[in-house]
Amino acid sequence: MDTWLYRGDHKRNEQGFVEKISGGIEKIQQAIIRLSVPKRSFALDEELGSKLSMLGKVPVSQREELALEYAREAILPVEGVEVTSVQCRQADFEKLVLEMTLEYNGEDAPKEQAMFLWQLNFSLDRVSSRLQMTMWSQIA
Repeated sequence: MDTWLYRGDHKRNEQGFVEKISGGIEKIQQAIIRLSVPKRSFALDEELGSKLSMLGKVPVSQREELALEYAREAILPVEGVEVTSVQCRQADFEKLVLEMTLEYNGEDAPKEQAMFLWQLNFSLDRVSSRLQMTMWSQIA
């Protein structure tokens, strides 16, 4: 069981208590965290994270293929979660937007699916990312 992260903070219920998650959505959240952290940027675990922040240096024709490869590589340690699709689009001159779909197909909980947006701003000297989970649902 984990704390539900929502818009950069802990999600709270009507009484103001932190909401907990478990099962498939917990696993998807773990995968999203791995995707949002640039690889080798977390000193305590340099293998945590993804290479998605490198996509700004990749030719446009290769971005979707590499985004899918980088995403799948990043979430390998999270059992039962798979990146099923990635779509790339240039938001403006400085931003690349990735729309990803993750699915949880583990045996211990109902199947779950999440779609989220990941933005890469490569106009700065350092790469910054912003992650926004836009939808999740249980799959029958």
